[in-house]
Amino acid sequence: MDSNHSAPAIVITVISDCASLWHEVLLGIEEEGIPFLLQHHSAGEVVDSAWQAARSSPLLVGIACDRHTLVVHYKNLPASAPLFTLMHHQDSQAHRNTGNNAARLVKGIPFRDLNS
Repeated sequence: MDSNHSAPAIVITVISDCASLWHEVLLGIEEEGIPFLLQHHSAGEVVDSAWQAARSSPLLVGIACDRHTLVVHYKNLPASAPLFTLMHHQDSQAHRNTGNNAARLVKGIPFRDLNS
């Protein structure tokens, strides 16, 4: 499957209506100036959903999240090997930096330390 979204954006698959739990990640993406597109699904596996999102994104980066986990994936990585995995209980700075890093992957610039 090739990229099928016409607007350049990071595709984010939200499983079980949990987008509000990951607000800091979205802010991190916004801070870097990269657009994103939310897709809502009632069920799914997070790693596979993130990889599918990356495959459908013109920017080659996809994210999927449920109530416990958020995964950042890149289209050219193996489906079972996401780039970043974030747990909901991690602090807000880790959430923000994960969003920054998803956007920085698109920009091709160095990642931020998730815990700084």
